[in-house]
Amino acid sequence: MSGAVISAVRLGAAHDGAAELVVTLRFDGGGETLVSLDREAAGNLMIACDARDADALVGQGWERVRDALEAASNRFAGRQNEQQTQEQTEGDGHV
Repeated sequence: MSGAVISAVRLGAAHDGAAELVVTLRFDGGGETLVSLDREAAGNLMIACDARDADALVGQGWERVRDALEAASNRFAGRQNEQQTQEQTEGDGHV
């Protein structure tokens, strides 16, 4: 597989103290970067990789991480769209 792969996984703490999954991505050239995943994104990643535990994520491609983050962020887009629709309805005098 070309590109980056997950080389390590650990638990971390977000700014609010919530647990996060921190994955290390290792690139073909040897460089590494850390990516933090919140509960939603971590769950998406575990499901996409059919992983029963975090160690099973090692060796998975970076695309799985990207897709898990994208799916998790879409939940905010949905809320924003719902809020905009509600504001438009209230602005039209419909409640």
